[in-house]
Amino acid sequence: MKILALDNYGQEKNAKHNTVYGYVNGERLFFKSGLGQELQLCAEPFISAMLLPAMQTGAKIEIPRELEASAEFLRNINSLQDIFSTWFPYLSRVKIDVGIRRASVPNHPNSTAAFFSGGIDACYTLLKHDLSLTHLVYVKGIDMQLEGNELWQQCLNRNQQIALRHNKTLVPIESNVRFFIRRLSNSHIGWSMAQGCGLASIAHVLGFPRIIINSSNTYKELHPLGSHPLSDPLFSSDSVEIIHKGCEASRHKKLIEISKAEELLTNLRVCWQDKGFNCGHCDKCLHLRMSLYLLKLEAGGLKPLTDFKELSAAHTGTHGEYIEWEDNLILAEKVGDKKAIKALRKILNRYKKKQLSKLVDEIYFNGKMQKLKSKSKSN
Repeated sequence: MKILALDNYGQEKNAKHNTVYGYVNGERLFFKSGLGQELQLCAEPFISAMLLPAMQTGAKIEIPRELEASAEFLRNINSLQDIFSTWFPYLSRVKIDVGIRRASVPNHPNSTAAFFSGGIDACYTLLKHDLSLTHLVYVKGIDMQLEGNELWQQCLNRNQQIALRHNKTLVPIESNVRFFIRRLSNSHIGWSMAQGCGLASIAHVLGFPRIIINSSNTYKELHPLGSHPLSDPLFSSDSVEIIHKGCEASRHKKLIEISKAEELLTNLRVCWQDKGFNCGHCDKCLHLRMSLYLLKLEAGGLKPLTDFKELSAAHTGTHGEYIEWEDNLILAEKVGDKKAIKALRKILNRYKKKQLSKLVDEIYFNGKMQKLKSKSKSN
């Protein structure tokens, strides 16, 4: 039987940092905060991060007996495995060998946190749940590389200003959980699939009794994905409740709400490229620039998109990418911009043609054309 075993785990404190860490089959997973932020050493963060790689290979998860998890968390993980193995048939249910912890009292019992990257989904959550939120969690290693110290400091300063403006406590934390899951799965599991697992692991190591994961998709657009209102709450334990919020509003509707708060609009960051605050040319930036053009706004140092030739390299390879461009189209139709409508339909038609080609291949050639394309790319 294959085994993913946690060993050589612990917690370290020095003059600057508080770190929780552990090794799984030689791969190190860590969570590092400032010294003023307490971290929890328990089984939940490690199981959350190990779950998908274990299900991918059919490996049993083994946790040292002295490191326990709550019974509620393990019941939830059992249900979560049913969901993931149904959504993704190449995943299989696995056993988890771990001690069960007695019911525990939550840390900071009156606190409610939300993950906060400074992006559209996070800013919308801050505005909508402003009265109930006490903390904003900003993670290094999710929206930027771990090595991007200069950019991290720039974003950290901006998010600190936003937190102060809204009377919240900003909690910076660094983790390699995104890269850990990828390495442990031999690059088979990317962040779009691992997002819920990764954020849950960070939530448990922080130990806030309630923490919000921001939704990207609306209820209308929900489909099997790593972060989902059905699956994210099932990472909860007896002391940490994980909540998925934001499915009621589309991306452009969230942006309209954010535009009413100047400090959020000015500091809006959507880019994942680590090429400045917002690079302006990646798909995330192009989505935003198109929305800014249609709403006659500026945000995050980005100018509205006016030359639609820039859209020629736009990606439409996944359903998620299609949804984002479709949201731009819906906005363009609302404001009646014929030029934008034409450009956006051209992008969406590229995706539809790809899907039609795949369907024809499956019906008439039993998928052989797609297999040949994949083979040629690998050579």
